[in-house]
Amino acid sequence: MLGRKLNIEIMQRIIKSTLVLGLIILLASPVLAQQRKGDTEKRPGREMLQDVPPEVRTEAHIAVLDEYLDLTESQENQIREVDEEFALKGEQIREEKVNRRKKMMMAKELREEHQQAIHEILTKEQYAIYLEKKEAIQYDIRQRLKDHSKDGK
Repeated sequence: MLGRKLNIEIMQRIIKSTLVLGLIILLASPVLAQQRKGDTEKRPGREMLQDVPPEVRTEAHIAVLDEYLDLTESQENQIREVDEEFALKGEQIREEKVNRRKKMMMAKELREEHQQAIHEILTKEQYAIYLEKKEAIQYDIRQRLKDHSKDGK
């Protein structure tokens, strides 16, 4: 009799614990179901830059490089061609049906190829200046693209 009473108490505790755990899961499920911020939303300001047409990106790229490196007309034309080619390749990567990690690796490789192509266009002196002022150049290009996005030009 005592053993049976003990079994009933244990079963009641298990049932209560299960109900409490189920209630906790039920209440927490909306919080757990929310996607991580980076999964669906782009970083602030990033969506603006992605909406900038490739030809505007190219012109901003050339204008900033010209300010820092004093490009020749031939170099400007070569950079324009390289930028157009890599913009097409970038679009192809965005349309690829592969997982996110693979897409990121493909984009990284594309950026490295693009940098190498730009390096081949520049003189040794220009490339040395480019490396020295790379962060400032990249910042200036981003600012021009942001300004373009804000103005809608």
